[in-house]
Amino acid sequence: MKVLDNLKEKITKAHINKKTALFVVIGLAGMFLILISEMDFSSENDKKNITSDTFSSAQYCDYLERKVEEIVGSIDGAGKTRVMITLSETTEYVYATNDKINRKNSENSADIDSENEYVIIERDKNDSGLLLKTIEPKVKGVAVVCEGGDNAQVQQQIYSAVGAVLSLSTSRISISKLTVTEEK
Repeated sequence: MKVLDNLKEKITKAHINKKTALFVVIGLAGMFLILISEMDFSSENDKKNITSDTFSSAQYCDYLERKVEEIVGSIDGAGKTRVMITLSETTEYVYATNDKINRKNSENSADIDSENEYVIIERDKNDSGLLLKTIEPKVKGVAVVCEGGDNAQVQQQIYSAVGAVLSLSTSRISISKLTVTEEK
């Protein structure tokens, strides 16, 4: 309120008519609103969530290896465990498109032309495609090396656990005994 009182006082001292003062105040308010609209009030956590949602294929593979290693390591008799996973593809991103189909009929034939345009959105002053979904790569095979890898009962439990978690057949899972070397 003090700002408005100071502004009124200055206007009366400068002998400015009320219409001109009103236009100046409206102009200042408009500039203030434009300034406020350009400011970014999103928190750092929001920005991190946007970028952390997308994994690279290597990050996805590391994530799966850690999770499978945890599961296999918790099987009774498995002992110390190491896991390696291979992927058959890379991560696939599916973007939204506007599809236009033009049909031209003539006497002898029917021609069909189709056009696909990606849907573009503006986020943080950058243009990008509208991401519909991310298809994670498929697991090609798993190698499990553990201390109990020579025990048939432990192997069967590992085959069951890894096969169930990753939807793999046993032919894509390899289990071996981990040789422990003593450090001198």
